[in-house]
Amino acid sequence: MKKIKEVDLKAVRDTLEKMDNDKTTLGLSLLEEAEFMKTTLNNLKVKIKEEGVVVSMCQGKYDIDRANPALSQYNMMIKNYQTCVKNLLDIIPADNSNDDDEFDEDLL
Repeated sequence: MKKIKEVDLKAVRDTLEKMDNDKTTLGLSLLEEAEFMKTTLNNLKVKIKEEGVVVSMCQGKYDIDRANPALSQYNMMIKNYQTCVKNLLDIIPADNSNDDDEFDEDLL
């Protein structure tokens, strides 16, 4: 089984800035969104760890348990983040990858 590493968005930015073609602007725009989503995902993860996956909600005179709203936001955004990163990796030419598979799609 391959060890899963996190995609280094800074390395992706460096590669995109060196490309100097029409895909650079698109790639940098996607990268900006990926960086935002990564930060948001980290914030949501902290909130979920603090509050748990089930939270109490006041419903008049009683409380009910429900799924933490941050969990559904996290689940939705992680899928979008993975798609965004995959699209970023598709923009980068194959000859820019190295033996470490820094940009390997399996690393999402």
